[in-house]
Amino acid sequence: MKKAISAILLMVVLLSTTAFGRHIEDSRGRERERERERQRGRGEGPYFRDLEPRRPKQLIKSEGGEIEEWTADEYKALGEANMAAAKFTLNPRGLLLPAYIDNHAIKVVVAGSARMGLVLPFGDRGIERYVYRVEEGDVIAIPRGVPTWWYNDGNERTELVGIADTSSGERPGYVQPFALVGGKEEREFGSVLRGFDREILARAWDVDEQTVTRLLESQNGTGIVRVREGIEIPEATEGEGNTFFGEFVYRVKRSRADVRVERGGELHVVNRNKLAVLEHLNLGMTCVKLEPNAMCAPGWSVNAHKVIYVVRGSGRIQIVRDNGEQALDTEVREGSLLVIPRSFPSAKIAGSDGIDYLTVLTSDMPLVQFLAGRNSVFKGIPSEVVARSFNIDEDLEMKMREKRCEEAIILPSGSGRERERRRRRKGDKDEPHYHYSMVDASNEFLQIDLGF
Repeated sequence: MKKAISAILLMVVLLSTTAFGRHIEDSRGRERERERERQRGRGEGPYFRDLEPRRPKQLIKSEGGEIEEWTADEYKALGEANMAAAKFTLNPRGLLLPAYIDNHAIKVVVAGSARMGLVLPFGDRGIERYVYRVEEGDVIAIPRGVPTWWYNDGNERTELVGIADTSSGERPGYVQPFALVGGKEEREFGSVLRGFDREILARAWDVDEQTVTRLLESQNGTGIVRVREGIEIPEATEGEGNTFFGEFVYRVKRSRADVRVERGGELHVVNRNKLAVLEHLNLGMTCVKLEPNAMCAPGWSVNAHKVIYVVRGSGRIQIVRDNGEQALDTEVREGSLLVIPRSFPSAKIAGSDGIDYLTVLTSDMPLVQFLAGRNSVFKGIPSEVVARSFNIDEDLEMKMREKRCEEAIILPSGSGRERERRRRRKGDKDEPHYHYSMVDASNEFLQIDLGF
């Protein structure tokens, strides 16, 4: 009985501590956000003035692979959105050494496959270890301070893109990695173990100092190394998920698209309803595939900044400011990364070969409003108000209202008449043109359920 009461009290303390800690972090994040708003109001320097897409700079290149990052120094919009981004390339037998970072992050496998290890702390109860097999299209949520390692066990190159929310860190737009192992001469990316006296580590591990020296000085590489042939790396062992966080991996390619549009493309939403751990990270994401010349309806995020990474193909993105000024009109292609601030309307149009892109958002339940299509905000405003606001007659207003009356979010290329002729030629006039799996039949709340 006493043990049961003690266990209950311990659980209450842990939950209270977790809730209090998150409250403090949220308060600090809100204060930083308010300070940036005050600076903006005082006109202290540019605020989201430069949204031009960027390419990353190289941090590490070795036989095992490469690490690149986008920095707030060169792309100020990342810092202003409190986000950071990096790209990791693992060659065959490349091992991304165990490390943790000081901010919550999402990583996406954009090419190849790998084994990913993740270690969770549970106080004096020990640790929980997971080894996942991840592949192209998989989304991995990584809480702050949780060590991970990655190993490419295939014959092809593996590419990962990591995007982090830095609002709880000390430097907006920057992530601080803490390596658990690393090269003996490396300073910038050296292991945290090197900061301890060897006598302290010897006592902690209950070994002699010569053993500590061997442990710290045997590895010459840093960041990413190549494992010798014949060395075995643990196979995947993931189970039912941790009782606190739940699962950490969402497999997009094995899931049904939330929106699928004939000759338009498809959209996968990954929010806290799909991956519960995102509620603790306050992050969400979408994966979008647009067919040639299709577009995502112009719209804006109600409650989240966005970081977009182009996985494949090319297209065009326009972003607009509050005063109607064009903030950005640019061509994007594979490897481009850009920031779309909260409330800034934007449109994405695929090129002649189509475009695949992913978006990470600073909310685990992002909301969005649209300017065109079935769920356009103009459909929610009385026609008389729209007509008077535009100073047009009601016939013209009705013409605008009737267009795209059956299409939403992803808009196929061509006019309505052209699309209808194509369907009739194929004899598929009565086939469903859209599929929405996350909304009710009326689709009245599409902009809420499919925020991206």
